[in-house]
Amino acid sequence: MDKSVVDLRRLRYFVAVCEHGGFSRASHSIGIAQPSLTRQIKLLEQEVGIPLIVRTGRGAVPTLEGRYLLDRSRAHLGGIDAAVRELKARSSGLQGEAVLGVCPTIAPFFVDNIKSYLRDYHPKVNLSIVEAYSGDLMNLLRRGQLDLSLTYKPSSPNGVLIRELFSERLVYVTSFDENAERREWTLSEIQRSKLILPSRIHELRRIIDAVCEERGMNLNPDLELDSLSAVKAIVAERDTQYATILPYNSVKQDIFAKRLGAFSIDDDAMKRTIAVVTPSKGSSGDVVAKALAEIIADMSLAISQSTIVA
Repeated sequence: MDKSVVDLRRLRYFVAVCEHGGFSRASHSIGIAQPSLTRQIKLLEQEVGIPLIVRTGRGAVPTLEGRYLLDRSRAHLGGIDAAVRELKARSSGLQGEAVLGVCPTIAPFFVDNIKSYLRDYHPKVNLSIVEAYSGDLMNLLRRGQLDLSLTYKPSSPNGVLIRELFSERLVYVTSFDENAERREWTLSEIQRSKLILPSRIHELRRIIDAVCEERGMNLNPDLELDSLSAVKAIVAERDTQYATILPYNSVKQDIFAKRLGAFSIDDDAMKRTIAVVTPSKGSSGDVVAKALAEIIADMSLAISQSTIVA
C-alpha cells in the first residue's frame, strides 16, 4: 500500500475539528468519542509529517500548514462527494412521487440537501415533506400516509424496516451564560434541574427515560412540550431557569448565536440514533422511496463526518 495515500475519513475529521473550532464540539457533531477523534487527528499528522492542529484555551485552530490542507480538503472532498452522487444519478432515471416524514431536530441536516439533489439530478421526482415529532411520524408511516421517514431509531420495529445512519450525543441545554465554567453535568445534577422535555410518545423522551431507568432514577420534567422552537425559546429566557436535553446539532446555531448554552452529559448512553424508516410492506411510492433511502444514506456519511454541517 502506498504510504503517501491519506485516509479520507481522517481528512473529514480534520475538517470537522477546524470548522467547529475544537475537538469537543466536533466529536458531538460527528457522533464519535473525543479520544477517538483526537487519535485520528494524530494519525493524520503522522501521515503528513507535520502538526496540523494547535489546541488553545478556547478550543483548537489549524496551523499555517493546517489551513492550507483545510482549504484543499474542502475542495477535494466536496468534489468526490459530488462525483459519486452524479454517477449514481446518471445510472437511474428516477421519477414518481413520495412523501418523506422528517423529525424537526433532524430536518436541518438533510432537507435542503435532499431538495437540491433531487432538483439537480432527479427533476421528475415530486417529493412532499411532512415535519413532525418522531411518535407522530411513526403513526403516519404505519397508516400508510408516509413512504419513508427520517427520524430517531424506533424503539419498536413492528411493521417497519429500519436503516441506521449515525448516532449523536445528547446535551444538557440551558440559557446562554458567558460566565459558565463547567462543561459537563451528571444525570443526578440534571435531575434537580427545572426541566422541559417532550411527552412520552416521542422517541427522544423514550431514550432519556430508558437511560435513567437503567441508572435507577427518574427525570420528572416540570413541563412537557412537543414543540422544538417553543422549548428553545423558553430555555433561552434566563429568567425562566428552564433547561432541557436535546441533540447537539439541533441547538448548535443557537449556541453560536449565544442564545443557548450546551453541556456534555456524563453518560455515554445519552445519545440518539438517526435512521431511515420505511413500511415493511411497501407503499405506492415504493420505488422512489427506496431510491431516496439510498440517497439519504449516502448523504449521512458526509454528515456524520461533518463535511455537511446543519
